[in-house]
Amino acid sequence: MSKPWLGPVLLAAMAVFALAVYPSLPEQVPTHWGLSGEADDWMPKWPGAFLPVFLGAGVWVLLLVLRRIDPRRVHYESFRDTFWLLLNVLIAFFALIQVVSLGTALGWPIDASRVILLAVGLLFVAFGSYLPRVRSNWWIGIRTPWTLESERVWRETHRLAGATFTLGGLVTLAAALLPPDLRPWVATAGLILAAFVPAVYSYLVYRRERRERHA
Repeated sequence: MSKPWLGPVLLAAMAVFALAVYPSLPEQVPTHWGLSGEADDWMPKWPGAFLPVFLGAGVWVLLLVLRRIDPRRVHYESFRDTFWLLLNVLIAFFALIQVVSLGTALGWPIDASRVILLAVGLLFVAFGSYLPRVRSNWWIGIRTPWTLESERVWRETHRLAGATFTLGGLVTLAAALLPPDLRPWVATAGLILAAFVPAVYSYLVYRRERRERHA
């Protein structure tokens, strides 16, 4: 999953899939689902069938450009494999969303809410496994004013973020197995645990570091 060529291959496969099913698609395809799991936004099959491809390609190009202009770009070499793995996992997530969108439009028996929560949960678990390896930079990771100011705060925050993202992902995976009316609440708790807790923790570590520095 850490090969640089994997993302373009996935994007090409997504384009081929969209082209293959395009003649069979209805005029409108779902592009967004509410907390209940019901589709609540639609768009014409062109460009809707290819929207995940465009989004994935946009994210791919954007992150490559941002990596090059990052003032801390020298740090990327130290987590090169992790960078490509996280980027490829993100493209794979877009691929799954495309399958859900077009499969739903084609009438496949897909529980969109469950599948999307499973995908988000796995995405967070994957990020949790690798976030501790990410060195300080401006674009990937828990980027608060405090993590960007201190290498120590960055390291400690991302060590915790590895655990909270993994746990938050597992909570989101569990939410996918619950009845539809309970899924949004449990999934939201998982997402808050994953992202909000490390952000608050970064401030606390920064405060502690400042006290130690001026003691």
